[in-house]
Amino acid sequence: MSAPVPFAFACLLSLTFATAQSSVVGPYTSDSFEAPRYALGTLPGVSYMDGQDGWLLLDSFTYPPALAAATVQGNVVRTGQRAVRWNAAQMTPGCYGELRRNAMFSLTTGVLEFEMDFLITSSSSPSQFWEFYTQPTPNPQSCQMRWFIGADGHVEFFTSPARQLVVTNYIVAKDVWHHARTVVDIFGNHTEIHIDGDLVGTGTPIGVYVNLPDHGFVQIAVDGAGNDAFYFDQFTVRERLAPHGLSVDLARLPINTRSLMTFHLAGGSTLAGRDHLLLASISGTSPGVPLQGVTLPLAFDGFTGLILDSLAGPALTNFLGTLNAAGDATASFDTMIPVPAGLLGLDLHFAWLTLQPMDHVSEAVRVRVVQ
Repeated sequence: MSAPVPFAFACLLSLTFATAQSSVVGPYTSDSFEAPRYALGTLPGVSYMDGQDGWLLLDSFTYPPALAAATVQGNVVRTGQRAVRWNAAQMTPGCYGELRRNAMFSLTTGVLEFEMDFLITSSSSPSQFWEFYTQPTPNPQSCQMRWFIGADGHVEFFTSPARQLVVTNYIVAKDVWHHARTVVDIFGNHTEIHIDGDLVGTGTPIGVYVNLPDHGFVQIAVDGAGNDAFYFDQFTVRERLAPHGLSVDLARLPINTRSLMTFHLAGGSTLAGRDHLLLASISGTSPGVPLQGVTLPLAFDGFTGLILDSLAGPALTNFLGTLNAAGDATASFDTMIPVPAGLLGLDLHFAWLTLQPMDHVSEAVRVRVVQ
């Protein structure tokens, strides 16, 4: 009988302990709010020059705003040790507030992806909407994407330059962590909202562009501030440079905890209906596995073999499956048992490929085992 994936962690302990110890660089990633990049305490300033990592805060009624409303804290986190708490109760009641991050870079493919873990607290007077917003530069007439979570948790978004409002039937539960991924494809004239691996809505960008603009900034906003709070971590802004993308909702895998990682495979419409295989490695991404004209960016090792040997088991969902009509798929990895502490600092890399033929691969994503 094949060993199920959860036992792979235990089996790998003796083999990887030395590697794990030598690869530890701290329980954080460049996308997290952990030290040394972020310090406990106030996150934003009133300009890009004085907030941590370019974060700033706006209150539509009060200047300067109560900067202590947005803090890096460690009491409520999803994984790791820290996350940001934005307390709407410390803003002016009913105001429109922005917690903005400067993220200026030139674009090549025009496919933008934004990800974060987030939690909204329940309260006696919830804010009217929590909002996500992204805009190019310099100072265009309209942004690329705006979507909202209402006081009752329902999701809405704008689509097309006419700013048509789409109200979905998707409800975001309060007081629990979620993962959000927003896609804006400028050339493809397409937008997507994914929450916890579910495709919540699709539309088109609000802005219309003759030339591809530079990216400018992203922000979380509160419309009609109440006495609830918004927590977030793993806030990532990137351009998808690889044609066939892969993302994961849990970039840090905590020890001594059973966890579920959800992966989103984005292959594009040209791969619609193709079979896919998601694999993993603990040995890194080089030299890779040569296939039919492409190279899978994983170093084939014992962990890769255990994944292949357990595709039909309960821990792996849709690691072997079929891409939908948009060329997308969702897969998940349930550790089933608490991750052993001896794996602290270990990096797991994941990537997927198409089958019959094996002619398309994704970029690799990393999941680090942390405290």
